Amino acid sequence: SNVIQAWDKGGILVRFELVKHPSNAQLTQVNATYANTNPVPVNNFVFQAAVPKHAKLQVNAASGTTLPPSNSGVVTQVFRIANPMHAEKRMSMKVKLTYNLNGQDVTDMGTVEGFPPGV
Repeated sequence: SNVIQAWDKGGILVRFELVKHPSNAQLTQVNATYANTNPVPVNNFVFQAAVPKHAKLQVNAASGTTLPPSNSGVVTQVFRIANPMHAEKRMSMKVKLTYNLNGQDVTDMGTVEGFPPGV
Protein backbone atom coordinates (compact mmCIF):
# COMPACT_ATOMS: atom_id res chain seq x y z
CA SER A 1 0.00 0.00 0.00
CA ASN A 2 0.95 3.62 -0.54
CA VAL A 3 0.53 6.37 2.05
CA ILE A 4 0.17 10.01 1.00
CA GLN A 5 -0.14 13.18 3.06
CA ALA A 6 -3.41 14.53 1.68
CA TRP A 7 -3.76 17.64 3.87
CA ASP A 8 -1.63 19.62 6.31
CA LYS A 9 -3.18 22.97 7.17
CA GLY A 10 -4.55 24.73 10.23
CA GLY A 11 -3.28 21.95 12.46
CA ILE A 12 -5.35 19.33 10.61
CA LEU A 13 -3.41 16.37 9.20
CA VAL A 14 -5.00 13.97 6.73
CA ARG A 15 -3.24 10.80 5.57
CA PHE A 16 -4.51 8.46 2.88
CA GLU A 17 -3.45 4.83 2.82
CA LEU A 18 -4.16 3.57 -0.71
CA VAL A 19 -4.91 -0.13 -1.08
CA LYS A 20 -5.36 -1.52 -4.59
CA HIS A 21 -7.99 -4.20 -5.09
CA PRO A 22 -6.15 -7.53 -5.62
CA SER A 23 -8.04 -8.55 -8.77
CA ASN A 24 -9.68 -5.38 -10.12
CA ALA A 25 -7.19 -2.66 -11.07
CA GLN A 26 -9.99 -0.06 -11.34
CA LEU A 27 -10.68 -0.21 -7.59
CA THR A 28 -8.70 1.51 -4.84
CA GLN A 29 -9.63 1.66 -1.17
CA VAL A 30 -8.60 4.86 0.60
CA ASN A 31 -8.16 4.47 4.35
CA ALA A 32 -8.21 8.07 5.58
CA THR A 33 -6.82 9.13 8.96
CA TYR A 34 -7.65 12.55 10.42
CA ALA A 35 -5.53 14.05 13.20
CA ASN A 36 -5.37 17.39 14.99
CA THR A 37 -2.13 19.01 16.18
CA ASN A 38 -3.89 22.00 17.77
CA PRO A 39 -3.77 22.16 21.59
CA VAL A 40 -7.60 22.12 21.71
CA PRO A 41 -10.06 19.62 20.23
CA VAL A 42 -11.58 20.04 16.80
CA ASN A 43 -15.35 19.51 16.86
CA ASN A 44 -18.01 18.83 14.20
CA PHE A 45 -15.31 17.65 11.81
CA VAL A 46 -16.57 16.63 8.37
CA PHE A 47 -14.35 15.69 5.41
CA GLN A 48 -16.08 15.77 2.02
CA ALA A 49 -14.47 14.51 -1.16
CA ALA A 50 -15.23 14.45 -4.87
CA VAL A 51 -13.45 12.72 -7.74
CA PRO A 52 -13.44 13.58 -11.48
CA LYS A 53 -16.51 12.67 -13.55
CA HIS A 54 -14.86 9.64 -15.14
CA ALA A 55 -14.50 8.00 -11.70
CA LYS A 56 -16.87 7.08 -8.88
CA LEU A 57 -16.44 7.53 -5.14
CA GLN A 58 -18.09 5.50 -2.39
CA VAL A 59 -17.96 7.12 1.04
CA ASN A 60 -18.34 5.26 4.33
CA ALA A 61 -19.21 7.06 7.55
CA ALA A 62 -16.32 8.46 9.57
CA SER A 63 -15.52 6.90 12.95
CA GLY A 64 -16.30 10.20 14.70
CA THR A 65 -16.53 13.98 14.40
CA THR A 66 -14.18 15.06 17.20
CA LEU A 67 -10.42 15.19 16.63
CA PRO A 68 -8.65 15.10 19.99
CA PRO A 69 -5.99 17.73 20.71
CA SER A 70 -2.22 17.53 20.32
CA ASN A 71 -2.26 14.51 17.98
CA SER A 72 -3.60 12.33 20.82
CA GLY A 73 -5.95 10.26 18.66
CA VAL A 74 -7.41 9.93 15.20
CA VAL A 75 -10.69 9.65 13.35
CA THR A 76 -10.78 7.22 10.43
CA GLN A 77 -12.89 7.01 7.28
CA VAL A 78 -12.93 4.66 4.31
CA PHE A 79 -13.45 5.76 0.70
CA ARG A 80 -13.52 3.53 -2.35
CA ILE A 81 -12.55 4.87 -5.78
CA ALA A 82 -13.68 3.13 -8.96
CA ASN A 83 -11.68 4.56 -11.86
CA PRO A 84 -12.09 2.98 -15.31
CA MET A 85 -9.43 5.39 -16.65
CA HIS A 86 -6.87 4.53 -13.94
CA ALA A 87 -4.21 3.79 -16.58
CA GLU A 88 -4.67 7.04 -18.54
CA LYS A 89 -5.52 9.80 -16.08
CA ARG A 90 -3.84 10.71 -12.79
CA MET A 91 -6.37 10.77 -9.94
CA SER A 92 -7.15 14.02 -8.16
CA MET A 93 -9.66 14.67 -5.40
CA LYS A 94 -11.40 17.90 -4.49
CA VAL A 95 -11.89 18.12 -0.75
CA LYS A 96 -13.83 20.31 1.67
CA LEU A 97 -13.19 20.30 5.41
CA THR A 98 -15.61 21.84 7.86
CA TYR A 99 -15.05 21.95 11.61
CA ASN A 100 -15.22 24.04 14.75
CA LEU A 101 -12.00 25.16 16.45
CA ASN A 102 -12.01 27.39 19.55
CA GLY A 103 -15.68 28.18 18.95
CA GLN A 104 -15.00 29.32 15.38
CA ASP A 105 -16.55 27.55 12.40
CA VAL A 106 -13.94 26.82 9.73
CA THR A 107 -14.43 25.80 6.10
CA ASP A 108 -11.41 24.94 3.99
CA MET A 109 -11.21 23.59 0.46
CA GLY A 110 -8.47 22.24 -1.73
CA THR A 111 -7.32 19.55 -4.12
CA VAL A 112 -5.37 16.41 -3.30
CA GLU A 113 -2.95 15.88 -6.19
CA GLY A 114 -0.43 13.49 -4.69
CA PHE A 115 -1.94 10.23 -5.90
CA PRO A 116 0.51 7.79 -7.45
CA PRO A 117 -0.10 6.55 -11.02
CA GLY A 118 -2.72 3.86 -11.49
CA VAL A 119 -5.25 4.94 -8.82
